Amino acid sequence: MMIYDVFGRYIGVKRDDERWLVFRVDLTERKFSRLYEVIIPDDLTESEIPGWLDDIFHEAATGKHPDVKRIE
Repeated sequence: MMIYDVFGRYIGVKRDDERWLVFRVDLTERKFSRLYEVIIPDDLTESEIPGWLDDIFHEAATGKHPDVKRIE
């Protein structure tokens, strides 16, 4: 699973066959819960995911957390 810091929140993205699944991530306990309301188009490449997450969550950007970055 790829884990991103999305404006201070941890989001996991995992490929399952031909689709992307999105998870809320708790790094302290290594727990993952599925986010059904966030959809990543199946044809997006792995390198396009940070841009997509930025587009979806851009309103959460702050001076302290100004971007999306992969952490794992």
